[in-house]
Amino acid sequence: MKLFLVLALALLGAVSTHQLHEGAPEQEVPAEQGEEEPGEPEPPCPTESESFRVIVPGQGGHTCRYVFVNNCQTFWIAQKVCARCYRGHLASIHNYATNQRLRCRVRARTNRAQVWIGGITSRRRRCLRSHWVDCSPWNYANWARGNPCRTRRTCVAMCPAGGKWRSVRCGARLPFICQY
Repeated sequence: MKLFLVLALALLGAVSTHQLHEGAPEQEVPAEQGEEEPGEPEPPCPTESESFRVIVPGQGGHTCRYVFVNNCQTFWIAQKVCARCYRGHLASIHNYATNQRLRCRVRARTNRAQVWIGGITSRRRRCLRSHWVDCSPWNYANWARGNPCRTRRTCVAMCPAGGKWRSVRCGARLPFICQY
């Protein structure tokens, strides 16, 4: 069944043939996606009062665009909203400057202790691995003390107060940051 899902994702273009041959962890379909309530309607796209846009200058003249959504969703519903409403994904953060800019902007807009970003951490045997839902390289981390959690699989949330990341159960309902 797992191979069938991977092949279906490859045909849809969600997984490259390079990833299929390399056995990258991103090719897995996370089990938490199936934890949603069956028949639960997809939430509508966030209104302007529920979200705000953030533009972060990137390296090499590349500009990164983000949307902070102050409407609490599970990790997988948040990812679906990012894809459907913004044609993007939950944010992947690759350096300290981006993490700080997002933290400051989000902190000014929410009183929530955590917000979803697009990281997933899973454990295989004794090895703990983290990856981004957009399949970009995991080349930066800003974990809070005691994190990532050593359990089977968790999703990553940023704490707007200090910018540190925490392992959170993927079914928790939090605001989120989309990147597009």
